[in-house]
Amino acid sequence: MPTVLIEKQTPQITVLTLNRPERRNALTIGLLSELVAAIKIASDQPQERVIILRGAGAAFCTGLDLKEAADHTKAHATAEMVANTLVAISQTRLITVAAVHGAAVAGGAGIMSACDFVVAAQGTKIGYPEVRRGLVAGLVMTFLRRQVGERIVRLGVSRRRSRKGNRPCESCCCAG
Repeated sequence: MPTVLIEKQTPQITVLTLNRPERRNALTIGLLSELVAAIKIASDQPQERVIILRGAGAAFCTGLDLKEAADHTKAHATAEMVANTLVAISQTRLITVAAVHGAAVAGGAGIMSACDFVVAAQGTKIGYPEVRRGLVAGLVMTFLRRQVGERIVRLGVSRRRSRKGNRPCESCCCAG
């Protein structure tokens, strides 16, 4: 079964669905590879204008699949694929929209941050839990900073907790 579903809405719009609902769309090397390939295919179509990214099931994406990430032989390949995916999303000529629901945390928040636009369902949990462990979400911070600005990013990640999308945000998606 494919881990990324490709659906043509119109000749100009493609919907890419992360399809691992049983694992809350956790990112694997395979899923990331399929996502990059799907973005390239859509980008190569001259009539294509928009890619919408969404997740199947209860969550948009909850970050890396921790079972795969625990395999130290795959660590470098995983980090490289995450970086390649974020670059593919951010540098495609197409407009990218993240349709977010449930949760977009860690790598899922990174994918969301790399998109041009985000539409989040009420109650969506968005966060960068790496900071609770004293880590810097280095791969995704570049994209988040581009979207919301440096001061707001510093304020948001320094608060070390997730933002729930059911209240208006004072500063940004992660400053709750």
